[in-house]
Amino acid sequence: MHPITRKLFLYQVVLLAGCRTRSAAALTAVKGDATLSYIARLYTMKMSKSSSKIRLENKWNSIEFEINSRRAWINGTMIWLHYPLRGSGNNWAVKADDFNKGIDPILRAYGYVSSRTPQIVVLDPGHGGKDSGAIGPHKIYEKSVVLDIAHRVRKLLEAQKITVRMTRTDDSFPSLQERSDYAYKVSADLFVSIHADGADDSSANGMETFITTAEGGDSSNHYGQAGDTFAVKNNKYDASNAVLGFSIQSNLIKAAGRSDRGLRRARYAVLKNAPCPAALVECGFVTNPTEESLLNNAKYRENVARGITNGILGYRTIVQRSRK
Repeated sequence: MHPITRKLFLYQVVLLAGCRTRSAAALTAVKGDATLSYIARLYTMKMSKSSSKIRLENKWNSIEFEINSRRAWINGTMIWLHYPLRGSGNNWAVKADDFNKGIDPILRAYGYVSSRTPQIVVLDPGHGGKDSGAIGPHKIYEKSVVLDIAHRVRKLLEAQKITVRMTRTDDSFPSLQERSDYAYKVSADLFVSIHADGADDSSANGMETFITTAEGGDSSNHYGQAGDTFAVKNNKYDASNAVLGFSIQSNLIKAAGRSDRGLRRARYAVLKNAPCPAALVECGFVTNPTEESLLNNAKYRENVARGITNGILGYRTIVQRSRK
């Protein structure tokens, strides 16, 4: 493996080593709210507070919570909570689902991931054919950019002896249902959908990774507005999704050097019907002139592909180490 690639994908694994445990008692789910005092005691962290954030930190990891906000940062990578951090008596607290299905799986991944080492990864280049996806100001098409990135990820994963299948390998348009059905058909161990963002505001920029919204929770893109809260098939993998999504997002930001829009939650069709841990990656905004230019550059697309690959390999390494 390329030495830089190895350094990047092992970054998260090393940081999480300090929280390794498979103790059934230690992994008992929190009910109700998880106060920051409880979280600090659990991870043996020191707590400090500024005007806008509360920070917890130990030798290995850090968590920053934005007060009255859904945004938090684990080891510097942004994650979006289902619910805002709120005052609870003389303390602050997050909802149980945000702790049980997000924070704790990311920090103590060894106790949550499947014991099966991923053997088959399905890559899903978004859009295609009649559906161009987002279009940049210089007519760069999302469908073309993400297909190229997916082929690069495939090559990098296959170099690590991982079997890769793709929902499309050319300019075709499989339906959303066909993409999920394909993952079932090939018995996928991981499903990663690759996209590029678009926005009316050309200044919008950065990268984000989506995983399935937990049952009862609001998706990140509701921005405080009530939305659907129903359960979906992929909720079976909520904890593993958090581990996979965080690994991809943290490695992607480091490899590409773009701004961090965070690990987010959504009930996208290809996520909610996925038969395995799944994530949807947004590789930047083709509607932003700077990022459109970057995404049109082969060297940059290779960096993006390495970031996604590093995230998948990081997840696989956590699974392998959890079995020891």
